[in-house]
Amino acid sequence: MNFIYKFLLLSLLLNYSHKQLCAKTKESSNSAILKKDSIVQRETAIIDGNKYTAIKILIDNWGFKFYIKDEGGKIVYTYKDGGILSFKFLDFNRDGYKDIILELRGVDSGQQDLIIYDKKSKRFKLAGNCSNAEKIPKTKYYYTYEDCCMGRDWSSNLFYISESKIINIGYIKYSDGYGLSFFKLNGKKILLKKWNVRINGDTPVTTGPHIDFDLGHYWTKHWSSFSK
Repeated sequence: MNFIYKFLLLSLLLNYSHKQLCAKTKESSNSAILKKDSIVQRETAIIDGNKYTAIKILIDNWGFKFYIKDEGGKIVYTYKDGGILSFKFLDFNRDGYKDIILELRGVDSGQQDLIIYDKKSKRFKLAGNCSNAEKIPKTKYYYTYEDCCMGRDWSSNLFYISESKIINIGYIKYSDGYGLSFFKLNGKKILLKKWNVRINGDTPVTTGPHIDFDLGHYWTKHWSSFSK
């Protein structure tokens, strides 16, 4: 009887020790998983009287993740693409509320996405591509610039913002050997004209005469022909 009692007691002690070991192993494993996610950048801004914190984290075997939390810690926006280099708060559309510019992995000249704070819905919304955007003075229009080959292959969109979305209405494309192409965007891409010219003076491509072309000057002078 004494032997059976000792055996049962020993079994209970071994079972308890095994459970404790498993619990510690699980706890240690969970801690290791949590440590895989590290905060790379954190910025806070007061928008519409509320404090929001934007966070970029590095996730092992996946890449980067970006999200925005409200003052209570609730995630109110998540960016689904992982290719984020950095971000900054900025009142892009000059409505008195800070938006967010995301710096992305991309072309040589840099590529950015715009997240707008929509004052009507009090939510953050992805507006679209705003790469190196410049505003055309005294208008509601902006133009972008993306260069992937040191001036030998670039493009530019003419756009305005409506309902927190970027609306592209014009497009210019330049490629060595193909020249400049001008498109109107109105539900579909319409070629307006093409110039068989060279812009980059150092290009080895000799098709067409070399011209000086100022993108900002062109859009400032001709934006109205794309808005009709």
